[in-house]
Amino acid sequence: MRTAPVVILSTVLFLASACAQKVNDPTDVQAVKKSVEDYTKAFNAADVQGSVAAMTGKTVFSVYNTPVAVGTEAIRSLFQGIFSYSALELNMPVEDVRVVGDLAVARIDWAAKFTPKSQGVAPFSDSGSQIVVLTRQNDGSWKWEWTIVNSNQPLPGSTASGEDEQALYQIERDWATAMVKNDAAALDNLLANEFQASYVDFVANKKQLLAVVKSGTAKFESMTNSDMKAFVLGDTAVVHGLSTAKSSMAGRDTSGQQRYTDVFVKRDGRWQCVTGYSTKVQ
Repeated sequence: MRTAPVVILSTVLFLASACAQKVNDPTDVQAVKKSVEDYTKAFNAADVQGSVAAMTGKTVFSVYNTPVAVGTEAIRSLFQGIFSYSALELNMPVEDVRVVGDLAVARIDWAAKFTPKSQGVAPFSDSGSQIVVLTRQNDGSWKWEWTIVNSNQPLPGSTASGEDEQALYQIERDWATAMVKNDAAALDNLLANEFQASYVDFVANKKQLLAVVKSGTAKFESMTNSDMKAFVLGDTAVVHGLSTAKSSMAGRDTSGQQRYTDVFVKRDGRWQCVTGYSTKVQ
């Protein structure tokens, strides 16, 4: 009497499995990888049409630091811009593919060397990850519906850890403190020997600025630096910020706000300012 329920259950399970979507079918996985390989070859050949051939008419293409391109024409325009700017050597190994029925997701680790076509611009390299969502088309081929490209590099002008940026911000804060305290020794440590500045109230080199501080000609009751943004380019950095001070110069009130730009160089692991510029906020 127990045989009938077991047979019925087995039949139900068999029918359910027959109706279930295929998962990670080797043929589908290989077809997805082939789509990425074909795209890579076309991209390296600066073949716009061949690159776009991997997409559908509604593909969403998202690249870091670039507006999202939606649709064939927008993506074609994106690729034309890239190819006109630089020759590329792109490597896109597929690290993983997941396929369920007519939907697939590919995870890619990519690396590229860019050789700009503009004279005097050095080649550079980048690497990152990419996610591609594909769908099976009516003819059985796989096309890209969505793709998101990420870079391993920090934003231009920034460092991965943010350590240098924080050091530069602290120097700006220490600078403000030194001016309030008339601490020429502290200021001497922050400025490079070739320091030259063009400020709202005066133009001075390092020696002249230290003399003004030591003499008390410049007096600061308070000084704060805010709205700071550091751009780090190797051993050179630029800091933009807003200085708010209650101050006087030779008895003349110089209180107010100034937008400033300071340029730093790193020597022996230490940042020092080499030049500064400020303009008064009206």
